[in-house]
Amino acid sequence: MIHWVKRAEISKLDKLMVKNYKIPIVMMMELAGYRLAEFMQKEYREIKKVLIIVGKGNNGGDGLSAARHLLNFGFKPKIFLIETELKGEPKMHLDIVRKLKIPIISTLDKLKLEIEGTEVILDCLIGYNLKGEPKGKFKTVIDLINELQKPVVSCDIPSGIDADKGASYKTFIKAESILFLSLPKWGCKNLNSKKFVADIGVPKTLYPKIKVKEKNYFENESIIKLG
Repeated sequence: MIHWVKRAEISKLDKLMVKNYKIPIVMMMELAGYRLAEFMQKEYREIKKVLIIVGKGNNGGDGLSAARHLLNFGFKPKIFLIETELKGEPKMHLDIVRKLKIPIISTLDKLKLEIEGTEVILDCLIGYNLKGEPKGKFKTVIDLINELQKPVVSCDIPSGIDADKGASYKTFIKAESILFLSLPKWGCKNLNSKKFVADIGVPKTLYPKIKVKEKNYFENESIIKLG
């Protein structure tokens, strides 16, 4: 049985991957993006039009990485950038997306039309480091997605959900499916969503350092459905 983790535990795990094994964030982001595309290929096989909602942090970088793989899998991805200027690892993936000429929009007035024209939304807006209720443009985007009621797949955690406390704010994405990365997040345990967890290459020797049993959780499959 896979252990459900809180923000401090998963944050420590990510840092230990970098510190102990020199696994860079960009590598984790690359594999997270591949797993997202793999999940879409498996669970949404008949769908082609995917709108990826990209935030300014690492969760957004996962979505940008996914865009390239989705393109290779025969999907027609489009990207909404809530911030046009990204830094670090997310920017690396954005530069690749731009070279591939995957369509990008960055204005709220075009977003409604893009949501109406898509078949599924990939939520990569806000990750597990959320502190406080989403506001401003983030709230506007989340409210619009919920209003238009398209199927949503959330990367790691639905945007607006607190990783520890769950749906403690009014503003959060109502996800049809959640694809957790590495380990499922405690705050999502009681959400009415289909839940899956994907392998992004965590060395199993790190699990005991966050009080999780050392085990080959992904021995039989790279994406596990949670009951």
